[in-house]
Amino acid sequence: MSKHGGPSGEGRRVKAVQTTTEILEALRELDGAGVTELADHLDIAKATVHSHLATLVDNEFVVKRGDEYRVSLRFVDFGEYAKSNVDIYEITKKEVDRLAEETGEVAQFMIEEHGKGVYLHKASGDNAIQTASYTGNRKDLHCTALGKAILSQLSRARVDEIIDKTGLPQRTPNTVSTRDELFEELDAIREQKVAFDDEEILQGLRCVAAPIAHPNGDIQGAISISGPTSRFKGDRFREELPEIVRGAANVIEVNATQV
Repeated sequence: MSKHGGPSGEGRRVKAVQTTTEILEALRELDGAGVTELADHLDIAKATVHSHLATLVDNEFVVKRGDEYRVSLRFVDFGEYAKSNVDIYEITKKEVDRLAEETGEVAQFMIEEHGKGVYLHKASGDNAIQTASYTGNRKDLHCTALGKAILSQLSRARVDEIIDKTGLPQRTPNTVSTRDELFEELDAIREQKVAFDDEEILQGLRCVAAPIAHPNGDIQGAISISGPTSRFKGDRFREELPEIVRGAANVIEVNATQV
């Protein structure tokens, strides 16, 4: 097994599959690479890397251009299929698009998977700033408004389990960095049905999010509006935008009962 080690949890693991996933992750991280670069990056023998890449190319999960390998567009198919299995995706997508148009800012939809927040849809209004998030991007839950809104829907035991796995890394001086602080904030979010990111993942960026209470309890999701501190301040940040995002979450919840 490579220096990255295997996944946690019970059950037997297949070393070859672990190696394949590490190669795919490295291709994404390196934005494409050759055999030697991958072998050095992962501390795996070049012959092993070459064999895995050849198999991935044969199965169309990787493409080769010259001496460089890249993740293929076949993953787009898998991603679209995965999104289609989220039964509130289409309902939420419409509300996110509406939020972006109404506010002129960035609006997003996130769900939780494997203890991480996964962005499923993002829309940008006329005044939206560029943000690093994108569809499929995974983030720690404690440092975003979306993530904290999701955590507020989970049991204390589940939140503890997630923290044990991911920790509470401090992204900025404002990031929540202790369990007590986080649980105190989650209690407030649960009561007010709104979460805030006050420059906690990126300085200069603020966000307001609301949890989505799915009727079957399976999907733990949230929607948000993000923007620069120059526009997200005062009553707009603490009163106006929370009311807008809570209203959008309510629309989704009502429509979800018909799905």
